[in-house]
Amino acid sequence: MSSYVKRHVRKSQTERREEIIDATLKLLGEYGLEGTTVSRIAAAVGLTPGALYRHFESRTALINEANMVAGERAVNWIAASNEPDMLRRLEELGNTHAAWAKANLNTVVRPFFLEVAAPQQPDLGGQMTLPLYKSFQALSDLAEEGKRQGTIRPDVPSQDVVWAMFMFAWVEDIAVLMGAGQFVIDGTFARNLKRMLDSFRPDQAAEIEAQVLFRSSDCESGRCVR
Repeated sequence: MSSYVKRHVRKSQTERREEIIDATLKLLGEYGLEGTTVSRIAAAVGLTPGALYRHFESRTALINEANMVAGERAVNWIAASNEPDMLRRLEELGNTHAAWAKANLNTVVRPFFLEVAAPQQPDLGGQMTLPLYKSFQALSDLAEEGKRQGTIRPDVPSQDVVWAMFMFAWVEDIAVLMGAGQFVIDGTFARNLKRMLDSFRPDQAAEIEAQVLFRSSDCESGRCVR
């Protein structure tokens, strides 16, 4: 098939929609919500703005679907590991987050920050954060499984484990946005991730309880520092 024919093969409706969504996600990562205009999206896929509306009824509908796709990709990434130990799986996710972010700038938290920082757009409603809730549930399921298998302390709420992972990922993204990405690749983040996750190990429960009792006894004897 000649290069001319390849360039002019008509794409199916599904293929074209996927192409538009991919372009939208990349633009969200580059320009944020406000800068992801219909004109930019159309230009990225070689269509006129009018032709774009044959595939999506509005910019709002397109942005919402793009965010849902991003959420699905994140959930699939979370579920992709075969590591049976749930705490190790969480550590694996944390350690590969930066590489995954670099390879998939259109599917990570970074566009979310830019969307949140954009002027409010009421027509988008709560759709901007919905993909995050799906990731939250996927991570919560891992935490619950970790408790069942005995690799995560049963006294730690699963939502605490999930929020710890979210905070780690968000700080990592902010570091990259600020130009401090060297801390991601030099092992600083990996070491802090391990320290954080180690606090969820079952053998830490007794140590933490002992520390609490020690502080309580200090308070009772008047040596408590508040």
